[in-house]
Amino acid sequence: MKTVLPTLLGCLLLAACGGDSSDGVAPTTATADTRPTPNQPQTPAPPPPEVLTCDRTPPNPLRNAYFGELHLHTVYSLDAVAAQLTPEGAYQFALGQPVEAPPYDAAGNSLIPPYQIDRPLDFAAITDHGEWLGERQLCEDPALDPVAYASPECQTYRQDRELGFLLFGGGWAGFGQLVQFPNLSLEEPLLLTDNEVHRPLFCGVTGEKCRAAARGPWLDIQLQAERFNQPGCFTAFNGYEYTMSPMSDNMHRNVIFVGDDVPEAPVSVYEAPDPSLLWQQLDEACTGDCDYLTIPHNSNLSNGRMFAGPDEDGYDIADKRRAEPLIEIFQVKGDSECVQAENGSPNDPLCDFEKLPATNFFEFFLGVNPIPAAPEHLNYVRHGLKEGLLIEESKGANPFQYGFIASTDSHFGLPGAVDEDNFVGHRDVPPAQGVKDDYFNNPGGLAVVWAEENTRESLFAAMQRKETYGTSGPRMQLRVFGGSTELLPEDLCQRGGRAFVETGYAAGVPMGGELHAGQGTPRFAVWATADTFPRENDRSVSVPLERVQIVKGWIEKDANGQSQAREQVYDIATGNSDWSLDDDTCQVTGDGPRQMCAVWDDPDFQADQSAFYYARVVEAPTCRWLTRQCLNAPADLDCSDPQEEWAACCEIENGNAPTRLQERAWASPIWYKQ
Repeated sequence: MKTVLPTLLGCLLLAACGGDSSDGVAPTTATADTRPTPNQPQTPAPPPPEVLTCDRTPPNPLRNAYFGELHLHTVYSLDAVAAQLTPEGAYQFALGQPVEAPPYDAAGNSLIPPYQIDRPLDFAAITDHGEWLGERQLCEDPALDPVAYASPECQTYRQDRELGFLLFGGGWAGFGQLVQFPNLSLEEPLLLTDNEVHRPLFCGVTGEKCRAAARGPWLDIQLQAERFNQPGCFTAFNGYEYTMSPMSDNMHRNVIFVGDDVPEAPVSVYEAPDPSLLWQQLDEACTGDCDYLTIPHNSNLSNGRMFAGPDEDGYDIADKRRAEPLIEIFQVKGDSECVQAENGSPNDPLCDFEKLPATNFFEFFLGVNPIPAAPEHLNYVRHGLKEGLLIEESKGANPFQYGFIASTDSHFGLPGAVDEDNFVGHRDVPPAQGVKDDYFNNPGGLAVVWAEENTRESLFAAMQRKETYGTSGPRMQLRVFGGSTELLPEDLCQRGGRAFVETGYAAGVPMGGELHAGQGTPRFAVWATADTFPRENDRSVSVPLERVQIVKGWIEKDANGQSQAREQVYDIATGNSDWSLDDDTCQVTGDGPRQMCAVWDDPDFQADQSAFYYARVVEAPTCRWLTRQCLNAPADLDCSDPQEEWAACCEIENGNAPTRLQERAWASPIWYKQ
């Protein structure tokens, strides 16, 4: 899919981030339940939003699990080079309606059958890049400004959108002030915005033309969110992506607003060239009932920058904690949880999951990296959580006390399109027949929120308190409570039903919460259920669970009295299973646990050690998307000279791509504090 462009090695890549609801009731068993449960029937597609109605039930004080998407791009994103769906089409897809997906012919007609999500989502946000909304409009619509439309930059963009993306995505915002915007009108001087951020000449002396042209897409994003938002049925959030990549190191954030009161324009990297300025300007622009949060993503592409401390990065910890309660732990460009590397998580084999062969965008897009690479473990969330404990010890506050979500980052406008068996790619133009994406990408994940009802206010409040988790795609349900051995009953799983949840809230805290010294020895209760939707063997078999784990990180003193961050992974629930996967056919046999529940006490707890604990739930093995697509490869495929559309299949033969995976979910941590 990707093509190395030697002539563009000097061009920096700035952008390219590129449910069902439970009733809140827990299981009735204390150990793995291996009894099969009926497969959940497919939910029929809802009617168009103009006639979308639902009976808005009273809020559930025990909270429901809502599945959704918080990272999505449509045709309005400059780097969505193969997209045709607008925000309207994206929301229709989220509601379960079929759409036309890439690839398209010259007339704009899809070359594949109508594409549809297997189950509607509960919520979604369109997060098109706040940068280049206006540039793209001026290059697409001659009526807005004929001079801009005819500019060399816009002509390049229309002739080759990928080349145009690299052109517009280069310059100041990526390399700091080392590289200027590539000026194709060489007889004229380079112009600057009022913040000395380089933009193309056609934007005007201070970028005013591009800012004005951006208002149309931004208003449409808001109008479609208001149109599709149906309290009690479906929640549509206003949002955008803030696209900062210094030296091509990813520092992107998705900005999510609680309601309709939003800034007049997205605060982009042009106005706010670092996250502290982003929060400051959002605070100034966010008036009335406006509230927001920012969600960093792809720390795996940050080259060690995402978890820099306040002294290195210059942010105020209190501002960061207020604005940034969540982090995206998984998406189409890989897993950001952990890595099996020195000083990382070498003893955790499940960290070897959906890893990218790149450490920043330069390497991701061009396959080479002229910038010195940071130690690999610095790019991962588990390192950030441990680093936060160390910073808290010295500064008194933890800047990385994150909750977790996942999303797709689809650049086709396809929210929640996470099916390994029906993956159409995510950004580059896919072939009509052949492998749909680069071998190292994946379909992405989902954000899950425990909230009283499916409304903007309820979901947003849950995100602020971090009662969230992420999945790598399947709709597993996961609940975690932390308390003390004195108050949280040891037999909580046997009590089951509503008692599990009621007691968890009454005697402890949910995922995202805090426990404190003096409250007693910590105890954790974890409940997980498998996604019962049939995904395997021609949609006839659902996938069981394999295990539930607790990941702990803590601070201890070494022999010299220096604080060191440690980690340990504990298996707390497993079950009997005869599940088997044939990698050659992707057929499965057997069965395994459909739900697991465990109450766990930390056997290594020390009252004077600050710590975090998060649950990880892992499914039984299934075939990865690439393996499934390569079942259709030509029988005579020759990996010494493969057809371009099937070449990614050779990465399996070469050992670069695994044949199988174990889907999973990550609960937001619970923190034990001194």
